[in-house]
Amino acid sequence: MCSNHTQRYFPYTSPRPGQLSLVQAIQDDLGAGKHLCVEAANGFGKTIAALSGVLPLHKKKSLGIVYVARTHKQLDRVMQELRLITESTSLNGVVLRGRASTCLNPIVRKYAASAQLAMFICSQLKRAGRCEYYQNLIRKKKIEQNYFNKFYQTPLTGLEFRKKCESDKVCPYELSKRLLPLVTVVATTYFQIFDPHISNMFFEAFGHPLSHTILILDEAHNLPRIAVELASARLSLASIKQSNKEANRYDLSPIKQFALTLEHNIQQLAGSYSEQEIRFDPVEFTSQLCQVLKINNFNNFVEIMLQTGSKVLNQLLNEGKPPISYIHSLARFFINWCYFLKRKDAAFFITQNGPNHSPTYLEIVALDPRIATTPILKSCYASAHLSGTLEPTSAHIDLVGLPKETVSLNLPSPFTQNQIFPIISLGVTTAMKYRTPQMYKKINRRILEVCQATPHNVGVFVPSYSVLQSLLEAGLDKVSNRDLFIEKPNLSSSENDSLIQKFKRRAHAGAMLIGVLGGRNSEGEDYPGIEMETVVVVGVPYARPTPKEMTRIAYFESQFPRKGRLYGYQLPALRSASQAAGRSVRKLEDRGAIVFLDDRYATPLCQRLLPKWINENLRGSNNADGVLYTHLKNFYSVT
Repeated sequence: MCSNHTQRYFPYTSPRPGQLSLVQAIQDDLGAGKHLCVEAANGFGKTIAALSGVLPLHKKKSLGIVYVARTHKQLDRVMQELRLITESTSLNGVVLRGRASTCLNPIVRKYAASAQLAMFICSQLKRAGRCEYYQNLIRKKKIEQNYFNKFYQTPLTGLEFRKKCESDKVCPYELSKRLLPLVTVVATTYFQIFDPHISNMFFEAFGHPLSHTILILDEAHNLPRIAVELASARLSLASIKQSNKEANRYDLSPIKQFALTLEHNIQQLAGSYSEQEIRFDPVEFTSQLCQVLKINNFNNFVEIMLQTGSKVLNQLLNEGKPPISYIHSLARFFINWCYFLKRKDAAFFITQNGPNHSPTYLEIVALDPRIATTPILKSCYASAHLSGTLEPTSAHIDLVGLPKETVSLNLPSPFTQNQIFPIISLGVTTAMKYRTPQMYKKINRRILEVCQATPHNVGVFVPSYSVLQSLLEAGLDKVSNRDLFIEKPNLSSSENDSLIQKFKRRAHAGAMLIGVLGGRNSEGEDYPGIEMETVVVVGVPYARPTPKEMTRIAYFESQFPRKGRLYGYQLPALRSASQAAGRSVRKLEDRGAIVFLDDRYATPLCQRLLPKWINENLRGSNNADGVLYTHLKNFYSVT
């Protein structure tokens, strides 16, 4: 049992099963400077348990606490739970979101296409005294010694914090950064902690060195994917062409020749292959560029190009023009190029997606999450990795570079057998060789049975947009009289939010949402209560065996013998499926069904990689029409 000192931070009178075990594990293991991997089902209450366990360590050892999450909603949840704790003890916290997402300055909001560009534009505007929000913050700090007090007396969500800043006309990002050393808990994104360009600035402002910081990583199954995305880089052929025009406009002959030669060499190399993804040797490619352009030191050339791009951006800002420099983007890409040039943990590709397979992107693809994770996890005091889909934790430990003595904990599901009904509908699959119109029609019949048996909303998640389109062509939009809400590629955040809100409002009538496994609606969104009673997982979302994927698998095999396919191919797919499966049960009182429409979920491999809270009640349904309907109808008839 937890000590009285620990329990005073836990604000609920009736802990859920296993919560106090997590509180104690966090206090014991993190207090001893260890790392902890925890799998606990949705609805367990991981956030409040983690906070309750770690807060005594802040008091006892003067350690900084950083709660890391993927979405803004998850960050706000941390502040909401912390607010409950502050009712009985004096604590505070702040949400630090990215500069681009919080900035009030119209120039940054309009033209910052990336976090790096937002940082650059912001720094130039501050230096020139041209950001009223930053200037107001500095003035208020000088005039009102206690100005910061009203911002951390009560933990505020990101939106609440931003609204206060808007009313005072001060910069939310700069203010939250100044609050970092004054608060007990900082909730921030993976980007702030694991992006090498950002993390150093974060810890400089934090007030606690990384060696005296505890990291709580929520939805930690995302960390390997996020880490490789942060370390990777992409440059479009269109951007290279614009660099050429920009260099010509400013009479920058060496950069113009570089852009022209680069474009020519890419086109020539791509023309030798018919594949969509072409892996090439970056050392040989760089050597050819230097030989043609008579460049003696490529690193120096790139640094000069970056300085030139910065000057162009400054000039545009001073002239009141849109601060867009393609030369600056080109240079930033090649800074990454130089870093990875001779490393084995990244691969270089030309991607052809345009008409007639014309080359459209030059890509640096990071292969190893440890590029981004190891510098942080090796240096922090301790870390807790929390997720409902973290098993096997040994894989997570390997992939993010945690020490072998990392503690693993698998906690019991808080749900009873009457609350979760996971079932495999046999006789259907989306395996490539079986993707026929007849199979899609059969899948649609099973989805119809789900709709007929489920009283309220249904979510259907499929492996890809091509499968989604095939199901629609097979008549998915006609299988039920329910309103159908379809996730489409390239929807903006606001458009997608509107789609989801409309779907949720139709819960009492019963609607159907169809989306893609691994997408924002199957992982980043919650549907408590009747907002999604039944989740249908169509197929196993294995990645296509493209050159990039095969390169990643081969790399993992070289690092983790006999585990390359598991780490690079099988595990990511089953985690995506498991995340979608958990959308139907988010609160302790929820009841929901999970329907797996694919024979492969009955195989030992897939069942071994599904989380325990699904596996312990998983059953199969035979191939006959109507059987799945009967199972679900019986489940929902029991109250």
